[in-house]
Amino acid sequence: MNPLVVALLVFVILMFLGMPIVFVMTFSSLSYCVAAGKAAFLMVVIEKMFRGMDSFVLLAIPMFIMCGEVMNRGGITTAIVRFADLLVGRVKGGLAYVNTLASTFFAGITGSALSDIASLGSILIPSMEEQGYDKDFSCAVTAATAIQGPLIPPSIPAVLVASATGLSTGALFWGGAVPGVLIGLGSAIVIFIEGRFREFPKRTERIPFKEAVRVTLNSILPLMTVVIILVGMSSGGFTPTEAAAVALVYALIITTFIYKPIPLKECYQICKNVLIQTSTIYLIIAGATTFSYVLAIENIPTKLSNIINSFAHSTFSVLLIINLILLVWGMFMDTAPSILVLVPILFPVAKAAGVDPIHFGVLTVTNLMIGMLTPPFGMALYTTQSVGKCKMVNLIRTLIPFIAMDFVILILITVFPDIVLALPRMFNFC
Repeated sequence: MNPLVVALLVFVILMFLGMPIVFVMTFSSLSYCVAAGKAAFLMVVIEKMFRGMDSFVLLAIPMFIMCGEVMNRGGITTAIVRFADLLVGRVKGGLAYVNTLASTFFAGITGSALSDIASLGSILIPSMEEQGYDKDFSCAVTAATAIQGPLIPPSIPAVLVASATGLSTGALFWGGAVPGVLIGLGSAIVIFIEGRFREFPKRTERIPFKEAVRVTLNSILPLMTVVIILVGMSSGGFTPTEAAAVALVYALIITTFIYKPIPLKECYQICKNVLIQTSTIYLIIAGATTFSYVLAIENIPTKLSNIINSFAHSTFSVLLIINLILLVWGMFMDTAPSILVLVPILFPVAKAAGVDPIHFGVLTVTNLMIGMLTPPFGMALYTTQSVGKCKMVNLIRTLIPFIAMDFVILILITVFPDIVLALPRMFNFC
């Protein structure tokens, strides 16, 4: 049997048996070496695993994760929610808009959809239920708005795309900002339309002026994190990894001296969480690098490019096919392995078709974020279900209008690449 067929069979079987994706990719790569009868490949596979993790850009990941953990445990999540409530809490459906706006703000701190759901969801889902929103809608809003996180900078998926392609991390950060905000606006439009048919509650009491000033001042410092990162990178002051380090130091300073100092016992838990999350990502990178190496040996990128070109005869049609591949793949696999397996294959195809590299990178992350909301393996669905204690069927049904709006936004940024490229061009990244 063809060694590639053996590897793909092992990949599919192990994935549907529920084995962790890192082992799925590693065992698939090893099965290819065995089936090919080339023992020398085994040593190359091991070398590729370590080489995939040996990247200076990837050092930004643990620091961005720790920055989010520190700010969350330092009480900054609550400050952001209160600021969002100050801005939009008094309109009809106010708390649903608060959820959306808080996710937009929180995205500039963590860059992670699942952190958004866990942190904001644990506060806002119970609050929305207390005000009279039904559980399914509260959970759906939380899940739908959380996918802004990996688009609005800082973004861990953008770091992974940059590592896989050699693109500028800063350009990908700026490129994802507008689509991320559009997803938030799209969610707000869905909430507004739903509000025409439902009796959404609103906050009736006014917040005193002095309290409003205090809430605003409390929220400015954490929101400055994204400004520090983007301005520093755009001015050439520091690299993405250095930007992550500066953001972490800034988070430690403001939580220690201005917000809630973190007890020593919680510091241990923060380090433990960061270590687990970082180890998971790095192991996935190792496994994905080996699997990508196998695909490269079989010249899959060139073959796929030839297949796509036989069906598509324009840049737009190539983008549609790439979107379809990413959307379907994202329904079955998590974001990090999807990026590390698919991007090395699809990037040369997109480049050959005349697609702007930054446009391709942002489209990749956007597609995979939508995949987090789609069954059967959307991670945002399972995280929201765990936090909100809702039924999966009801959650998926309530999410349909939000997903439909996300598709509209995806079509817009596919057809009009300037939506993505305007900010990177403004700051001379492309």
